[in-house]
Amino acid sequence: MKMNLTELAASAHVDASRIEDYVKNGLLGKDHSATEFDDSDLYWIDMIQCFQDNGTSLDDLSGLLPRCRKGQTQLTQVN
Repeated sequence: MKMNLTELAASAHVDASRIEDYVKNGLLGKDHSATEFDDSDLYWIDMIQCFQDNGTSLDDLSGLLPRCRKGQTQLTQVN
């Protein structure tokens, strides 16, 4: 389901400005739109929140999440 920033923030229970920071730092994917989101973004926001709750900085996540995304893609291709 497609959502705008306000809808995503409400669904994720996160401030819209925080999601804008995630987009700016590439945490929702390289060249991600800052205005159009979908259900998969809820998953990644949950992951980001989990890492941050455990002390991981946005800077560290900028290097980690692309590897997580790549691993997830590889896992879904193996059937």
